[in-house]
Amino acid sequence: ESEDEAEESTESAAESAANAADDSADKAEESAETADESVFEATDLVQMESTAEDSVESTAESVDESEDEAEESTESAAESAANAADDSADKAEESAETADESVFEATDLVQMESTAEDSVES
Repeated sequence: ESEDEAEESTESAAESAANAADDSADKAEESAETADESVFEATDLVQMESTAEDSVESTAESVDESEDEAEESTESAAESAANAADDSADKAEESAETADESVFEATDLVQMESTAEDSVES
């Protein structure tokens, strides 16, 4: 009887140990799966962060380029306006000179007419 009880006790202990080992293996497998998922999630987050950084850099570069283009456009427009004003001033000066010459010519004609009238009278 003692041998039978010892055998049953040993079998029961072995079965309990096997069950405990099985449970432990299941929990270890679940932990490994959870760890894998965490690694995948962390990798996704790193990739998303990297993509976001790239996007921010790209946007910053676009803004810089737009600012440069706007500055160049403004400078070009200002230069064109200055050139147009310069040309306009030159033309106004030429017109003033032409007007002065016309006044002198008209004065000469009036003087010549007056002289001719005096000559006719005398």
